[in-house]
Amino acid sequence: MNDILYRAAAYLLIIALGVFLKKVGFFHEQDFRTLAKILLNITLPCAIIYSFSKVDFQISLLTVTGLSLFVGILMMFIAFFTSRITGKKENIPFDILNLSGYNIGNFCLPFAQSFLEPLSLLGITLFDMGNAFYCNGGAKAVAEVFKNSIHRVPGTETATKTQLKNSLKTMGRALSRSTPFLVYFGMLIVLILGIPIPRLVLSVTQIGSNANAFTAMLMIGVGFKLNIKKDGISHVIRILFTRYAVTISFAAIAFFCLPFPLQIRQALVLAFLSPIASACPAYTDALGEDYELSSTINSISMLISIGLITAALIVDRKSVV
Repeated sequence: MNDILYRAAAYLLIIALGVFLKKVGFFHEQDFRTLAKILLNITLPCAIIYSFSKVDFQISLLTVTGLSLFVGILMMFIAFFTSRITGKKENIPFDILNLSGYNIGNFCLPFAQSFLEPLSLLGITLFDMGNAFYCNGGAKAVAEVFKNSIHRVPGTETATKTQLKNSLKTMGRALSRSTPFLVYFGMLIVLILGIPIPRLVLSVTQIGSNANAFTAMLMIGVGFKLNIKKDGISHVIRILFTRYAVTISFAAIAFFCLPFPLQIRQALVLAFLSPIASACPAYTDALGEDYELSSTINSISMLISIGLITAALIVDRKSVV
């Protein structure tokens, strides 16, 4: 148990280091994008390749990707209904974007690298393959449709359909340019076909994989924001309460009810307890919604998820002992 607490504390300290270094001017706003580029295009792909190389892949594990796709769609429905129930119809687009999606590559995978077995890491990466579809534009496409329907002017139905097509094309372009998604897909083909990975590639990716967790936590610290306006407090509470009430339920169902090996069920617990996707603020801004509110929710979500994932790992370790 102590090693989990020490590692969680170390991650918090690295995040705090990023916050501090930005505060004193060592890092600036644009440095977050630089760290994100390093993470998404170098260290995270290395972690994916290295984790895939350590397991015997079974085609049945692709059901994890299907489960991820289903959960993403379900979360968007939940966002729609909670907004309607609370009488905040105008918040539907914002809620769809900021309730769906999980921060797997930047947060969950680096965290899991220190504690879980290779099969669990594979489960997390397969979950992220499904997660990538709505985190890379799918949720934005749906949110855009609802935003247009809320503010629709008679006779603009054709324009709405065109915007939906454009949003879906944007999602397709985002996926085709997403290095982690392409690496996921490529490694899946490599495993299915049984193509051996050269030792030199594994040596290089192991080094990059070891740097992934530190890079991710430092990046989170540099991008950390807390700026809650008084009239937005209730919205922050509603989003986070709904998010974690649902995802904690998903985590419990995944661990106790799903017919997967223990390592895959452990992976699903960590995936469901992950923070809101890091791309949400950017997509929220592109949709003309409240970027600052989205960034605040995203940052608070990371702190909550660190606590939940640490607790889940401690409980799991005690049950094994």
